[in-house]
Parts: sequence; C-alpha cells; structure tokens
Amino acid sequence: MIRLLPELLAAAAARNPGGDAVVMDGRRMSYAALEADANRFAHALRSHGVGRGDRVALWLPKSPEAIVALYGAMKAGAAYVPVDPNAPPARLAHIARDGEVAALVTLAARAADLDAAFGARAPMRALWFADGAAGGAPRIAGVPGLPWSSLAGERAEAPAAGTLEDDLAYLLYTSGSTGEPKGVMLSHRNALAFVTWAAETFALTSNDRLANLAPFHFDLSTFDLFGAAAAAAALHPVSPRIAAFPAAIAKQWTGEKLTVWYATPSTLGLLLHRGGLATMDLAALRVLLFAGEVMPARLLRELMALAPRARFANLYGPTETNVCTWYDVPSPPATDDPLPIGVACSGDEVLILDEALAPVPDGGVGELWVRGATVMHGYWGRPERTALALQAIEVAPGITDRAYRTGDLVRRRTDGNLEFLGRRDHQVKTRGYRVELGEIEATLLKHPAVDEAVAFAVPDDEITNRLRAVIVLKRDARVAEAELKDHCARTLPRYMVPETIETRSDLPRTSSGKVDRRALAGLEGQ
Repeated sequence: MIRLLPELLAAAAARNPGGDAVVMDGRRMSYAALEADANRFAHALRSHGVGRGDRVALWLPKSPEAIVALYGAMKAGAAYVPVDPNAPPARLAHIARDGEVAALVTLAARAADLDAAFGARAPMRALWFADGAAGGAPRIAGVPGLPWSSLAGERAEAPAAGTLEDDLAYLLYTSGSTGEPKGVMLSHRNALAFVTWAAETFALTSNDRLANLAPFHFDLSTFDLFGAAAAAAALHPVSPRIAAFPAAIAKQWTGEKLTVWYATPSTLGLLLHRGGLATMDLAALRVLLFAGEVMPARLLRELMALAPRARFANLYGPTETNVCTWYDVPSPPATDDPLPIGVACSGDEVLILDEALAPVPDGGVGELWVRGATVMHGYWGRPERTALALQAIEVAPGITDRAYRTGDLVRRRTDGNLEFLGRRDHQVKTRGYRVELGEIEATLLKHPAVDEAVAFAVPDDEITNRLRAVIVLKRDARVAEAELKDHCARTLPRYMVPETIETRSDLPRTSSGKVDRRALAGLEGQ
C-alpha cells in the first residue's frame, strides 16, 4: 500500500524502469534514472543534517533537476517548498526565513542576488546549484554552495524511511491578506487522497503522456507530478523557454500527442484563441481537466467540439484542500450558464453553512466548508490564522469534526451539483492564481510616498481578472507609476503586480466611511 508520495516513484521505477518519467527540452529521463537521482539527492541532504520535519526550498525554473530535487527532499523525510522561479529574491528570502528552510536548490546565476537579499541571516544548512556549477560554487549569505555534479558520488539506493503519512510533503505559499505570503501545510496523506482518486477516476495508465504547464508552486502541478508517477506515465513539462507562448505550447502538446491535459480555463483560452489550437490535431487527447477559475461555457463548447472523444471535467478546490469537488461534463453546455463545480470527491465531504454554521437548505446560498482527507494541516507558523480557517463544526447530532472554511459562496442545485456564486472577501483569481488584494495594498503602502492604496480586479474573459490599483499620495509627494510598479515587483510575483496604478486626490467612500470598492472599480479608467 502506498503511504508516501515518493513511494509512487519507487513503485513506478520497479514496474516500468525503462519507461519515460520526464520528457523535456529534448531530454528523456527514465523512471529508473529519476528514482536513482532522487535517492542520491536524499542521501546528500541527509549528509548535511536535513531529514524528517525539515523543509527544502526550490527556487529554479522547471527542469528534470527540479523534479529530482522535490522527490529527493521527500525521500529524505523533508517537505519541499517550491517558490515561484520568477519571484524577486526578496520574496524567496522571506519564504526561506518564514519556513525555516534547511536547504535550498537554485541556480548559480542567482547567487549574488540571493546573497544581497539574505544578508547574513540565511537559514539554510546547505544549498545546491542545479545548473551544473563546477567546483568552487558560490556561497549565499555564508552558506557554501554545492554543484549538482556532486550528487554522482552518492548512493542510488533509497535511504531508510521514517516518514509518516501525516508528515508534511510540501509547503505551498499563497498570497496573504496581511501583506505577507502564507504557507499552506500539506501532508502525504492529503496529497495521496487526491492523487489516488484522480488516477483511478481518469484511468491513468503507463501509456499516458501528461502535460505539465502549472509551475510547481501552483497546486495544479500535484496532479501532473504525482498522477504521472501513480500510473508510471510520462510527464511532459513545458519548458520555461516557451511557457509564455501559447502557439508553442499548443504545438508541443499536439505534436507530442499528449493524452492528458490539466490547465486553467484562461490558459486553455489562450491556446485556442492565440495559439492556433483549432488548426491542430487533438486526436490523441483523452482527458482534459480544468480548474483554478470559472470556465466560460462558450470556451468549453469550442474545446469540446475540437476533441469530441475526450473526457472533460471541472475540478474545484482551494490550495488548502487541493481538489475537493468535481463535475464530469456530460456534453457541451447548451447555454452560457455557469458550469457546476459538481459533487464531493477525493474522500471529502462538503457542507453549505450559514453565518451561524447551520446547514443551508438545498437551493439556498451559503458558504462552502470542506472536511476530509485532503484538508490541510494549517498555515505554517500562523496558529491564529489556522484557527480561523479550520474550525470544529457539528457534522451530525453530537458529533464535531474539523473543517476548512473556503470563503466561497455556493448553492446546491436540484440535480445535487454545487454551483459556485463568488467570494465573500477580497480574494480574487488571475491567470489561475489566487491573489489577496490586501497583499498588493500592503506592498504599495510600504512606499514612502503612498498614503492610501486600494487594489481591485477588473473581470477579463482571458485571464479571469486584471489587477488594478488606485493610490493617494502623501502631502507634496510625487512618484511615477513606473516606480510604483518597480516597487511592487521587488517583493511580489509578476502576476500580482497591478497592470495600472492610478493616482487620485482622494478615494470614494461609503456612508460608513469605508472605501467604496464598487464605485472605485466603476470609476477606473475615467
């Protein structure tokens, strides 16, 4: 019985050793090679005192080495902490300190920037450069760097296990409303509940070829990475060289005859409308899954017409639960009504509760709560935040259980499927990423010229929302929009930097004195 995520890899290597595990940029890595290299990295981590309960940060572009590193971290008993490879060094440094990472895998070309970002307070015990840095690899904040080639001297056999199912497997940092990213703690049990369900539900086999566009710090990647291993199937990551070019991605996925795709609706829309997908051969496509944002019905109709034999499914779930509901699309939608998010899956139970935490009658609107195997352990180092998100609720007369409060408003339709109605806070989605508008506002307010700042989202068919901001400057202050964007880019990932930052003399207010966000969004651009 599989208890831990790296056991999926070991099992795949045992039954399909010569099969492709990773195919990327003209490179092919077999399951036997991936297993051996992951074991070598695990031994290297152990030799530097990194083991059960520790965390290993990954700050590097997608590559076979990155996949070796994340499996090796888990084989050593640690959790991997993937960081947006395009995030500024200051954000990596903050996450490394906040997560108290014991080791880091990055690129030698980033050493100087990281050294400056960390100063003298880097928490790592060791770091590795995955781009082939030779002997004399640079140091970061006093921590010696090791070349990736040094792994060749390590043993290829798996280190002795000691990890438990409820130990952390990975820590995913998401946008935080307080102005700082927060780490979502997910265990092997959490991840396997979803991966096992998905592999069985979508009948993954060793003959499948799975697309992987989602970056490893985005929870959609867990299906690609571990679903492929569960089936001993081939994973085809999109190279960073083409990740920004829809036509190149569409050409790769169809040219390599990938059988399983999992992406956000906005990504699929770009492939179709800007990538020329409609002119390409989708005959190999067997399963197309989408998640992360609302799928426009008209886009789904176009996609289903291009691949009439493929299975389509809408997967729903915040990072804190991975996928907790799903809707198996039976046929192209006849209307433009929103697609349901379906019914509970992955061994979870979903509840619709009112403000008093009482069940809402079918057809009524309430907040979605989730309990079950995929629900996170909490937020790293934030017990107060965890206590707000995870609460004991009554699930049956006299019986309570811990459940996650999603903040999403839903209702149950007469056919039993859930319908998503929106958020109850200031959290939005853009390009599939979850963004707390408060984090953008907090970043803007750190600029010495800014007195007030409000961020908001403007709906957009291609990427769900475009981010805008309006500021009020301090008396006699002057600052250019470009400078404010640069200020944001020094600490925020690229997808969170507002497209426009407008300066105003004051902000519209409600009768209670609060900023009138609705009016502000309506005035934007006027």
